[in-house]
Amino acid sequence: MPITRRHVAALALGALVLTLPATPVLAQGPGKVVSINPFLPLAGFFQGEFEGRIKDNLAVAVSASHIQFDDIYTNADVKLRLYPQERGLQGFAIATGLGYGRIRNENIDEFCTGIPNVDCAAQTKSTSGATFSVEMHYQWLLGKSRNTAVTLGGGAKRYYIGEETKNGFDNFQEYLPTLRLTVGYAFR
Repeated sequence: MPITRRHVAALALGALVLTLPATPVLAQGPGKVVSINPFLPLAGFFQGEFEGRIKDNLAVAVSASHIQFDDIYTNADVKLRLYPQERGLQGFAIATGLGYGRIRNENIDEFCTGIPNVDCAAQTKSTSGATFSVEMHYQWLLGKSRNTAVTLGGGAKRYYIGEETKNGFDNFQEYLPTLRLTVGYAFR
C-alpha cells in the first residue's frame, strides 16, 4: 500500500500528540523547539521543524522543506530522534524519518524536443511518493534560559517514487544528501 498524504498527516498528528503531555522528567528544561533555516527564505525556499521531547533520550519531530537544486523538492517528514547523552533536545542526535515528497522538474527538454509548436521551457513534470531519511546533528540550547536553539547536521534522504510511463508504471528511487542548519526557539 503506497504512503499517501493522509498517512503522513496522520503520522504528523500522532507525533504532535505524543509531545504534548508533560512529565516530571521533562520539567528540567525546554521540551519543544520550533526552528527554521534562516538563509533559505532569502532565496525563496524554506526548511522548518517542530520537535518535541517525549523522554530524556527521545524526541519526535515534524519537518517540512521546499528547495531547488536541479529539480524542485517539497517534503513533509515525521522523524524519531535519539539523544544518546539523555539530555533531550541538546547535544548529539541520530534520527530516522518517514515522509512524503514531491519532485518537480520544470524544464523537460528530453520529452518535448523536436515536437512542433511546443515550448520546451514551459513544460513541467511532477512526481511524488514516500521518503525515508536518516540524519545526525548537534543541537545547542543557548542563553541563561536555554531558549535559543542552533542546530547543525547532515544526512541522506531516499525518495521512493512511482512514475507513469508509456509502458505502464515505473518505480524509481532518488537519493540525496541533506544538510541542516536551523535557528529556533525552545520552550516548555
